[in-house]
Amino acid sequence: MRLWHQSMTELHDLGAYKASLETHAQKVLGDMDVVEVHGMPKGAYHGHSPTAALSNAFAHHRVLDPVLDNAVRAEQLGFDAFVIGSFSEPFLRELRSAVDIPVISITEATLLVACSIGRLSVPIANDPGIAWIVRQSVESHGLSQRVLTPRAIEPALNEPEMAQAFANPAFLIESFTAAARRAIAEGADVVIPAEGVLSEFLYNNGVKMIDAVPVLDSFGVTWTYAAMMVNLRRKLDLSVSRKMHYQRNDPSLIQALLRS
Repeated sequence: MRLWHQSMTELHDLGAYKASLETHAQKVLGDMDVVEVHGMPKGAYHGHSPTAALSNAFAHHRVLDPVLDNAVRAEQLGFDAFVIGSFSEPFLRELRSAVDIPVISITEATLLVACSIGRLSVPIANDPGIAWIVRQSVESHGLSQRVLTPRAIEPALNEPEMAQAFANPAFLIESFTAAARRAIAEGADVVIPAEGVLSEFLYNNGVKMIDAVPVLDSFGVTWTYAAMMVNLRRKLDLSVSRKMHYQRNDPSLIQALLRS
């Protein structure tokens, strides 16, 4: 199967991160499946980090608008699923309303898997603004009773700052562990790294458990979840509902509205 992984970062400046994702995906899914990692166009954030920009609702919609066209393009190119590889979870409803291939959100996938291995999970982000975005997603998915209030590491770090930690990991591991332990003391029994670079950093450094509490490999969980949804579509003809939330009466209208 072929999965289109849509990152919300400008990957031209984060080549090591992109390469890490590709190697990681191969280890999780094996050689028979392909995860193609795509980022945002160069200059999309006008010199700002995604963390700084995406906390603003206007910038969130204006900057991430190309993601809508990318999902349709992925389906046209024969990809089997479209993965939203960002906890900002942009346009999930719109994307599922536009295409028939499974659209997988890293936020939704990790939250749902966490429900199967613990009673209460806690998302830990890199920044309070991202934690707030994740909190909105938790509420929109109706999971507030199963998820503690998302929180952030201290001090907050943006994507370039976290990328630098790949070479000197001790401080970020300690910051994340401290935040996790505070949440565990409040009852969390699953920890979700709730930001892409942060999650990949923890995976690369082998952070899988803190005080007997599992730390999800957020990307690994999401790609595996995507593969499951592809197989459910292939083998059971299970597809997205076209009533109410993901209604789509005229597929040709989607094509007419594409920007590129």
